[in-house]
Amino acid sequence: MRRRAFVRRSLGVLCAAALASALPTVPALGAGSTAARVAVVYPQVRDPYRAVFRAIVDGINAETTQGAEVFEIAPEETIEAVTARLAERQLDAVVLLGKRGLDLSNHIESPERRVVGAVFAKPGDIAAGVSATSLAPAPRMLFTKLRELAPAVKRIHVIYGADENDWLIELARGDAAKLGYELVPLRKESIREGASAYRELLKQVESPQDAIWLLQASPFLDENSVLQMVLRAAWDRNLVVFSSNPSHVPKGALFALFPDNNAMGRHLAQQLLGPASPSARLLPLEQLDTAINIRTADHLGLGLSAGDARFDMVFPNR
Repeated sequence: MRRRAFVRRSLGVLCAAALASALPTVPALGAGSTAARVAVVYPQVRDPYRAVFRAIVDGINAETTQGAEVFEIAPEETIEAVTARLAERQLDAVVLLGKRGLDLSNHIESPERRVVGAVFAKPGDIAAGVSATSLAPAPRMLFTKLRELAPAVKRIHVIYGADENDWLIELARGDAAKLGYELVPLRKESIREGASAYRELLKQVESPQDAIWLLQASPFLDENSVLQMVLRAAWDRNLVVFSSNPSHVPKGALFALFPDNNAMGRHLAQQLLGPASPSARLLPLEQLDTAINIRTADHLGLGLSAGDARFDMVFPNR
């Protein structure tokens, strides 16, 4: 119960926190270089949001011999001041967390390995020489969980726009094909077109072979209108709706995946301490926990139990 309560408090910051060029100048620390001098930089925030960053730091420390030096950046601290503080420490590697960390990664000029995490990003946000892991759940992980929980689904429908989800859809095409799904992505250019596309989609999809995937950073999913419309129709027609956004689960989506903060920290440390990648890149998040709406699962006849160890957060609360 403590873990579920902590995760629930953490969702706010993780939901809001929303394949660049070569790395010829990045030094390879080498696999197993756990003695490297590592710093973690993140914005100065209050609990429970600070606890999210601390959990990530705990994961990083678990992968390093000396542990990481932590720099909490005050809102008024300038990029120049942060750069000077880091330069004094003669670091081998830096992990930069959150939107502030992403912004800093684009301005810090140094030879250290740099990794960005705990932020929503798109490839164009990532500077040369920087690797990043977005908070967006990896499509492969979502589709694998869908197969596990609702095996009758054959087609996955997703509506997306000219926004930061473009790169994710490209990954999803390959992941869906490998798992035997037919992915039906529909790209729209405006909020009005996106809302209309959801209305048309709901007339076409059929249970149990069709499922709708809701993206985390979609401009089309107004929670007071479009999201309610989708989830109401899904309930009435026994449709599977799953999401990249855990806040959709208590509202009626079947499941969503959300960050395992400690495991994310371990992953970021492994990126830093492993062999240098030949190119900077943006990865989706694979270190994930599962939120389930057990009432929706019961309504769909999926035979799932609230006490199932695979579920890290269960709605409704019982």
